[in-house]
Amino acid sequence: EDDINNLSKFKFRTMGDHDKLVAGIAAPVGGVMTECGTNPPVEHILSAEDAECCICLCPYEDGAELRELPCNHHFHCSCIDKWLHINATCPLCKFNIVKSNLDREEV
Repeated sequence: EDDINNLSKFKFRTMGDHDKLVAGIAAPVGGVMTECGTNPPVEHILSAEDAECCICLCPYEDGAELRELPCNHHFHCSCIDKWLHINATCPLCKFNIVKSNLDREEV
């Protein structure tokens, strides 16, 4: 449970045409993930194809809470939290989140 709660949490928001113009982005963009509790805010721009949860296959909607694993894959919090309680590895690349936290503590 602690390993899951220690993972980064983000809020998702879609980017409108005006936002893309201001940011100078020409490529198709699905939205922006903003890390919760960081100042200044840490943001990741997601391509249109990356702006969906690979567990439930639903596109991210404005205000969705996302969780990012140490391997940089991201999912809906509710989806990945359920997954990680069953299997502590990334569903895409099999990165073990428990082993990664143990490695960090040894450093």
